[in-house]
Amino acid sequence: MLQKLFTPGVGSYHYVSGVDASSSASLAAYLNMLTYSLDEPHAWFSKPAAWRIRSGIYCCFNAFSRVDVRVEVKIPGGVESYFVDVRGERHEATLEVWQQTYISALLRSILYSDDSSYRLAGFRKRDPIPNLQAEAKFLEAAEQCFFQGWQLGSVPEIQVATSVNNHLTNGIMKYFGDSFRFEPAKDPEVAALLSQAYIGQDEEIKAINVLYDALKATPMSYALLHTQVDFLRTKGKYDIALKLAKHAVNNTPSEFVTWAKLTEVYIDLADYESVRLHPCF
Repeated sequence: MLQKLFTPGVGSYHYVSGVDASSSASLAAYLNMLTYSLDEPHAWFSKPAAWRIRSGIYCCFNAFSRVDVRVEVKIPGGVESYFVDVRGERHEATLEVWQQTYISALLRSILYSDDSSYRLAGFRKRDPIPNLQAEAKFLEAAEQCFFQGWQLGSVPEIQVATSVNNHLTNGIMKYFGDSFRFEPAKDPEVAALLSQAYIGQDEEIKAINVLYDALKATPMSYALLHTQVDFLRTKGKYDIALKLAKHAVNNTPSEFVTWAKLTEVYIDLADYESVRLHPCF
């Protein structure tokens, strides 16, 4: 809300994409930034010196949980964050909701950035991933939400969204494709996630083929080896799983997860003496 001295407040709004929606602090920082933009000589928001921003509300739709996440900022005052469900009831936003909201906002910015039908009046576009740190943060969050990606739906050509055909995977490929950086998107270690998706859909032959091709490219990857270990454990092939778990430890001894996986296999084999002698404990 904008307000002049000794006058009632006036409401204003705009659309914006590319804002970091990972927490209430990052969204409050954007709203706070608008107050400083009023004093810039060539600010996009304008420069009527008599006007000041007294409050603001940032609304962002969480496409996973189908809720509206909101952050209210009062200047001067505090910050309040919550989400509104389909019944219009307020709830406190959890870490999971914030992560889903962050991914939802990024995907909208990536997938529709060059779509002419989304050229709205008062639409401000910001770079959603301005540096490598932001890219790493995006990919880490995308990995956490990978198996929920089907909840986002997919392009019209796909009748039923799956773990590998959905707006999340489309957004990842589009991000790297727009910058002609297909290699990171085709990182063989991503095959660990793909093979897990196939296993979850009872398409084990496809999963094995994916793992086979990926391990030929990166035989030292503990993520790929662990996926193979877990698959063998479900089949009761603990002796082979043990060899692969040891191989993962030898390849990456500095990672706790490789030792933890080896311990799990020892427990499967009831080899508690090896667990007791485990250097990780």
